[in-house]
Amino acid sequence: MQVANAFHRAHDYDRHATVQRIVAGRLTERILALDLTHGARILEIGCGTGFLGAGLIGRLSYDHYWMTDIAPGMLERARRRFAGSEGVDFAEMDGAEPTVNGPFDLICSSLAMQWLPDLGNAVARLRGLLAPKGRIAFTTLAAGSFAQWRAAYGDDMPGTPDYPSADFLRALGLDVSVEAIDHHYRDARDFLAALKAIGAGTPQAGYRPLPPSLLRRIMQRFDAEGTDMRYMIATCIAGAA
Repeated sequence: MQVANAFHRAHDYDRHATVQRIVAGRLTERILALDLTHGARILEIGCGTGFLGAGLIGRLSYDHYWMTDIAPGMLERARRRFAGSEGVDFAEMDGAEPTVNGPFDLICSSLAMQWLPDLGNAVARLRGLLAPKGRIAFTTLAAGSFAQWRAAYGDDMPGTPDYPSADFLRALGLDVSVEAIDHHYRDARDFLAALKAIGAGTPQAGYRPLPPSLLRRIMQRFDAEGTDMRYMIATCIAGAA
C-alpha cells in the first residue's frame, strides 16, 4: 500500500523519469525482436504513465492489450494517454496477485517488478499465465544500483532496497542480461527530490529514518565523491513455465 500511494502521488513523474524512459525504450526493442504470436494477448505489469505502451502500441500486432498498475493515479494517466486506442483495456492490479485472466502471449513490465515483495513467486505465477508459446519480458533494478548513494552511508543502513542479483534471476529460469546506466544529478538533494517526484522514494522494509544531522553528513559525503548515479538494469526474458 505504501508503494501504491507513493506512485499515486507522483504527479510530476514524466518530467523526472529520465532513466525509466530510456529503459522502456530499450525493452521495447527487445520485445519487438521476439517471435510473438500475431494478434497477441498482452498483459503489462506496472504500466505507469505508459512509457512501454507508447513503444509497443502501433508497432506490435495484438488483439488485446491489458495495461495494469497498482497506483490508480498512474493508471488514470495511462488511460488518458491511450484514450481511443483499439484493443487496450486498463485494470488497477497488484502484479504479485494478477486478477486479469490469461493466457497471454506476452507479459511485460518495465522497472516495476523490483517493487514486488516476493519476486520469485511473482515470476512463477506470471509465467503460469502464459500461453504455450508465450513470453515474459521485463526489466528490474539489479544488485549494484545506487552504489554511490549506498557507499555514502558507510556503516549505516541505507534506505534503498536490496535488488536481485543476476544469479538470483537466472535461478528463476530467466534469460538475463545486465547493463549499467549512469545518470547525473546536481547533488544529493536533487537525487532525493527526483526519487520522490517519480514515487520511488519508499525505503526498504525495516528502515528507520536517520536523524537530520546524520542524513546531512551522508548527503555531504555523496556530493564530495561525485554526483553520478549508477542504475544496474537487468532485462529478463523467459517462456511459459
